[in-house]
Amino acid sequence: MFLTDPALRRIAADTNDVLPEHLWRHDTATPDPLGDLARILHKTARDFTDSTTGLDEALARVGVLAETARQGLAARADLHIAAYHQTLTEALIARERHNVLGAALITCYHAWRNHRPIGDGDERYLLLRRCDPSRGVATLRRSDPRTWLVVPDAEAAGAFNIPYPDRVIGEVTETEHGWTPTAYITRPHHQAPLATVYPLPACGDLASACRSLLRWWHLRHSDTWRNRTPNQLDPAELAHLTS
Repeated sequence: MFLTDPALRRIAADTNDVLPEHLWRHDTATPDPLGDLARILHKTARDFTDSTTGLDEALARVGVLAETARQGLAARADLHIAAYHQTLTEALIARERHNVLGAALITCYHAWRNHRPIGDGDERYLLLRRCDPSRGVATLRRSDPRTWLVVPDAEAAGAFNIPYPDRVIGEVTETEHGWTPTAYITRPHHQAPLATVYPLPACGDLASACRSLLRWWHLRHSDTWRNRTPNQLDPAELAHLTS
C-alpha cells in the first residue's frame, strides 16, 4: 500500500504528488544548493513523522479521558477527571507543533521539487481522487505510448470495495476524445486478460478513467450487476462510472 509514511501522505494531500519513497534522500549527499534543500527536507520529514506519532498518542489519551468522563457522567451525572487540563493542553500543543511542521514540510518540498524534476518514465503513480490519499493510489505501467495498465493499491481496492488489490484491473488509453478505459483482470504477474474484456465510456481525464475501472469492478461484483455489460447500464449508472 502506498502512502503509509506520514510525510509522503501529507505531501500527496497538499500537492497531489505521489512519491513511492523519500526521493529527496538521493540528493542529501550532493554538495550544492540542491543538496542543502534535500537535507533540510529530509530533517523536516523526519520531524513531521515524529510529530504525527506524538499527536496520535496525545489524541489517544484524550479519547481515553473522554470515555472515562462519559462513563462517570452516566454513573453519577457528574464529572471528576484527574489531570484533564494537562491531557488537553498536551494535545493542543502537539496539534500546534504538527501544524507548524506540516507547513514547513510542504514549503521545503516545493523548494526541493522546483529544482528536481521527477520524470514519469514507464511507471507513474496517481491519486484516484485529487489531493485525497484516503481513496488510494493507482500504479500506471506503460504498455504502449498512449496506453497505461492500471493497478490499484490495497487502500484503493478497499475504498472502492473491489477484490483486486495490486492486480491489473484494465487499461486506459489517451485518445482525441479523452481517456478510454477498458476493464479486464489479469493473473498475478501477467498482462494478458484472464476473462471478459469490458470497454467503458470515455472519460475527461486520466484520474476519472482510472476511477471508472474501479467503479465498474465494484458494480460487477455487486448484486445490481445482473450479468449486464457496460452498454446495458442505465444513464445514471453510466454517469457514475465516468464521474
